[in-house]
Amino acid sequence: MEIKDRVVVVTGAGRGAGRVIALEFARRGARVALVARTDSQLQEVVREIQALNGEALAVPADVTNEAEVARMAGQILSVFGTVDILVNNAGIMHRGAVETTSLQDWNRIQAVNVTGPFLCSRAFIEPMRKQGRGYIINISSGAGKQGYANIAAYSASKFAIIGFSESLAAELMEWGIKVSTLIPGSIDTSFAGWKPGERQGVKLLQPEDIAQAIVALVSQSERAWTQEMNLWPFK
Repeated sequence: MEIKDRVVVVTGAGRGAGRVIALEFARRGARVALVARTDSQLQEVVREIQALNGEALAVPADVTNEAEVARMAGQILSVFGTVDILVNNAGIMHRGAVETTSLQDWNRIQAVNVTGPFLCSRAFIEPMRKQGRGYIINISSGAGKQGYANIAAYSASKFAIIGFSESLAAELMEWGIKVSTLIPGSIDTSFAGWKPGERQGVKLLQPEDIAQAIVALVSQSERAWTQEMNLWPFK
């Protein structure tokens, strides 16, 4: 898929990896719709994209809320007419042993990390199907391949997103829509409670690595499809 002039939706786009993903697509000429709950953060990313002579639209929305996702999708489609690429990046982390994890915390993790991608993917299937092409990228984690102590809720959600992606891919391939799961190792952002650059001596991915991997996935030929990409820090 050519990226220039394509419409890309990035959730969790106000900061961290989501912000860098949006900027990378904008540098390559895509029109980018930015989705997150905090409008002030989105507006800052819009200004960064405009400084690159790019086109961006900020759409504040809670991806766990069905009505807000429907409104968000409608606004993006009314401005851009269609959507070519959806990057389900929004996610949250919870640390704590299972015995001390509240049901509220458990449900919140599942809502953002699993229900969010479900609602956003569902909202854009029809316009992708009408044009006979599209790409959905769901971001899991190394914790979606192996469970670790004290992040059971997060790990369960990331295991779940892999299964969701595989099922969605099987449903949509006949319509020319590809679905891939990106499974990265730890990223040097504030996502897990660390400050960027704080974890000295630990191998970490940078947000730019995530953005470049996603661009590589959507840039493959029409003949090729990567179901799952495992991305680990090397140095």
